[in-house]
Amino acid sequence: MAFRLRIKELLKERGLTTGKLSRGADIPLSTVSRMVRDPDYQPRLETLAKAARYLGVSVDDLYYDDEEQGPAAK
Repeated sequence: MAFRLRIKELLKERGLTTGKLSRGADIPLSTVSRMVRDPDYQPRLETLAKAARYLGVSVDDLYYDDEEQGPAAK
C-alpha cells in the first residue's frame, strides 16, 4: 500500500498558493514546496497537522492510496 500526499490537489481545489499555505499554516515555504513537488515526501506529523488545520481537512485527507486511486479520483 502506497500513500501519497495530495497537497497540490487540495491547494488547487481551494484556489490557494504554496505561499498562502506557508504563511497561513506557519510552515516554511521550502517544506510546502517539497510537499507539493514530491508526493512521496513524509513530513513530520506536526507539519501535516498544521497544513490540515489550515486547509480545513483531517490529516488523513492529505493522503490518497496510490494503489486504489490517483489524485484525479478525489
